[in-house]
Amino acid sequence: MNVLVTDGDQRPALAITRSLGRRGVSVWVRTGSLASSSKYAVRHIDYPSPCTDPSGFERFLLKFVARERVDVVMPVTDVTTQIVARNAEALARHTATAVPPFEAFEAVTDKWRLLQRASACGIPIPTTHFVDGKGGLSAHLPHVMYPAVVKPTRSRILTDAGWLNGSTQYVANEAELVRLYRDSEVLGCWPSLIQERIVGPGVGVFVLCDRGRVVATFSHRRLREKPPSGGVSVLCESVAFDPALQDHAKRLLEPIGWHGVAMLEYKLDQQTRQAVLMEVNGRFWGSLQLAIDAGVDFPYLCYQLARGQAPDLPVAYDVGVKSRWLLGDLDHLLIRVLRGRRDLPATAPSTWGAFMNFVRAAAPAVRGEMLRRDDPGPAGHELWRYTKDLSLSAAQRLRHPLTRSGFGPLFRAKR
Repeated sequence: MNVLVTDGDQRPALAITRSLGRRGVSVWVRTGSLASSSKYAVRHIDYPSPCTDPSGFERFLLKFVARERVDVVMPVTDVTTQIVARNAEALARHTATAVPPFEAFEAVTDKWRLLQRASACGIPIPTTHFVDGKGGLSAHLPHVMYPAVVKPTRSRILTDAGWLNGSTQYVANEAELVRLYRDSEVLGCWPSLIQERIVGPGVGVFVLCDRGRVVATFSHRRLREKPPSGGVSVLCESVAFDPALQDHAKRLLEPIGWHGVAMLEYKLDQQTRQAVLMEVNGRFWGSLQLAIDAGVDFPYLCYQLARGQAPDLPVAYDVGVKSRWLLGDLDHLLIRVLRGRRDLPATAPSTWGAFMNFVRAAAPAVRGEMLRRDDPGPAGHELWRYTKDLSLSAAQRLRHPLTRSGFGPLFRAKR
């Protein structure tokens, strides 16, 4: 059997490649990507970028699965999952997938629609204002509580020039908010959300659904993120599953017939101790390797689901397993050194405390996400690219010492 895994530069693509490859599945990934450096990637493929040339990628995918008789297509990012879900009927003639119905994916990807549904289901959400472009901001200014979080309604926005990233930003007062909307093309032209900032640890709830029925669950807590103010997990730990949050997943996903994997992202409010839903991602997540290490092999379960087989569901998973993305954690530390406490709550550790936490995470019990004894290639590949990017960023900083970008290229959230 063979599986085409998209988005090979993403960390979950590597986790999928290793998971399926170890089980004897032939994995195909993009040439030159992080996943292609794994010994479990048996075929390397060139194709148009899904982000900058989505139409080209779509044409490639439809032709490729027919010509090469691909058994399973496994998309990794929001962009490729959207393309696969939108073309599910055409793809089904030649290959198998385990992705949600397109309308279900759209309902979850639109954060405003999602939060409205969640609130109607009795699921706690942040106080949220919907802003329809720059012109709609003034009506909300008297009602915003600070500090506030600002984000587009979609993490990825499709334009004539390809897909844009919709990043999350923080503002401390009204002047910063007005300036942000004035200077940001994305916020000025597309719908966005202004939310109260929930301070507390991040909790991830991960599920596998079989045509509307939740069949596998896993949960972790984020110990550190990149950027430190909130983003992708760089150090995380498996925790016992909260039945109340499992009920949230059922209420949100089962009525829309969800199929495949999904991640529900919460903040555990440090004042109320209540889990507040932030968003739902209808795709694989960055810390996927932790779930596999703890005993829930989501890639293989998803592969079985796509093939029409009954997934080999685990009875339980190990609690207390820790996973560290080392270079992501190093980015976290560098950001703390460069930016101090900017955008962080008062409870955040000092820069020295952040350094000591980084050192302590080198404990033998913490599993490295990239470096695996049986498959060292990806760790070397990532280190080479990281060193190259760091050198370029440092040179840019020396040439333009007043720039605010600093080591910006390193700090993009690589999921």
